[in-house]
Amino acid sequence: MKWSDDKRQWRRSKAGAVKRSSKQAPSVLKITTYMVILLALLGLTFIYFFLLPKFPIRHVLVQHGNANVDEMAIRDKVSPHLRHGFFRTPVRAIQKDLLQLPWIKAAVVQKKWPDSILIKLTLSDTVAKWNKNAYLLDGGVVYQTPKPLTKMVLPELSSTQNDAPALLELYYAFKADLATDALSIQALNETNEHEYVVILSNGIVLNLGDKDLQQRMHRFAKTYPLELVDKAANIAYVDLRYENGMAVGWRNQNQLSQNTAP
Repeated sequence: MKWSDDKRQWRRSKAGAVKRSSKQAPSVLKITTYMVILLALLGLTFIYFFLLPKFPIRHVLVQHGNANVDEMAIRDKVSPHLRHGFFRTPVRAIQKDLLQLPWIKAAVVQKKWPDSILIKLTLSDTVAKWNKNAYLLDGGVVYQTPKPLTKMVLPELSSTQNDAPALLELYYAFKADLATDALSIQALNETNEHEYVVILSNGIVLNLGDKDLQQRMHRFAKTYPLELVDKAANIAYVDLRYENGMAVGWRNQNQLSQNTAP
């Protein structure tokens, strides 16, 4: 009798345990189902927005403030990155590729919802023409292009050594020494003999030789306003390859050259 009671009690306990398990099972199943559905939705969303070429880029706005800039070069750098839609367009990669162009100093690339890219460029200054068929940018960077980078009248620098940064530094030193618009530099050339020749905007040619270049230019800059400025229209060249003076060549061939002390 006592055994039967224990057995029945055991069965009731077992039935109760089964009953309680049946109440918990649907909740776990539902949670699992919801999680699977949620993950599937997230996966589909990721695929739709990031893997499929949705939301194409339709507009690219480039701001740079220079009418003579090479638009085709910019387009060649940007276009390959615009094939995969708005969300997958890599702005950092576009920025990196644009900075490979030597005349671009800085680039900011931004996405504009829903279909646009905004590019803001800071261009390097074009400071001179280089060896007749190229340009010299600030910092001494040489840029080869058939298209003019600016409408400004630029000084012409040339060198058989192709050392653009060194010649540009020398140009700036000469420009500072002259320090007047009346004596601006039209051209600075390094010859095959490594001698330097300056052509001023008024047509006077300065032969500086191959040494003591800044000292010789300083000598000319001091002498010019005192003894030469009134005769400038008749001066063809000034030869500064002397220890302490200079020789002046006149445009009028009947007038002899003269030595002028510093």
